[in-house]
Amino acid sequence: MPIKSILVALDGGERTPATLETALMLVGRFGARADVLHVRPDALTDVPAIGEGMSGQLADAVSHGNALRSEQRARLAREVFERACGVDHPSMTFVERVGRRHAVMARLGRVHDLILVGPPSDPRDIAHSLTMDALFLTGRPVLVVPHKAPASLGEHVAVAWNGSAECARALGGASNFLPHAKRVTILTAESARTPRSVVPELADYLARHTAAPVETRIIGQLGKHHLGGRQLLEAVRESGADLLVMGARKLGRLERLMLGSATQDVLRDADLPVLMGH
Repeated sequence: MPIKSILVALDGGERTPATLETALMLVGRFGARADVLHVRPDALTDVPAIGEGMSGQLADAVSHGNALRSEQRARLAREVFERACGVDHPSMTFVERVGRRHAVMARLGRVHDLILVGPPSDPRDIAHSLTMDALFLTGRPVLVVPHKAPASLGEHVAVAWNGSAECARALGGASNFLPHAKRVTILTAESARTPRSVVPELADYLARHTAAPVETRIIGQLGKHHLGGRQLLEAVRESGADLLVMGARKLGRLERLMLGSATQDVLRDADLPVLMGH
């Protein structure tokens, strides 16, 4: 499906300008329209829980502080938009919604072809971020923009591949980027779950979607272990790619602690755009 409708999520934090700048790049490339979304928390549902040790006065102070931060973020998001796009951009529309962040993202994300978000604003609480809401609640491809807008995007595409359904969904989201690529690199780690034979199958598929040369790199022999996000990012940097395509896997808390999560590592440490699917 061609990309004609993009949802750009701005949280009003320091990463907001990079996300918007990248969105402008893609709107021009695909001839798409973009809804630039900021979600303002509903005051009625954003009241802090009052524990035994919290007085009514303290609860009011906490609630007031939250309201001030919310207002500041909403103002910054709109200012960044108007500075970059003006008040009446032909392809970019600023949209503000009030409500629960995850519910708004789920509803609007599902009716857009691509979602742009920044990385989680708090690395200590990735699970409850707007980024994770986009990845796991919408069913749409999600482009995670790093702290700084890229100079190029999709000229050299790296595809992290293990043959999983998550990787296949990310690959489907990349179909609009592949025709623009000048080079494509398949990155895979051979393991008990990922045989080397998955690589030529993907290479054949890519050859039908891009005229760019396709190369393969086996970046590890893992046996029964899982590929770590840091190892993957190091391979991406060595390849020189400017876009990483990978599946996003959601793990339970205990499993994540035992095995580590490539998704979590990449979201925390990536310095290039990452197109994810779940």
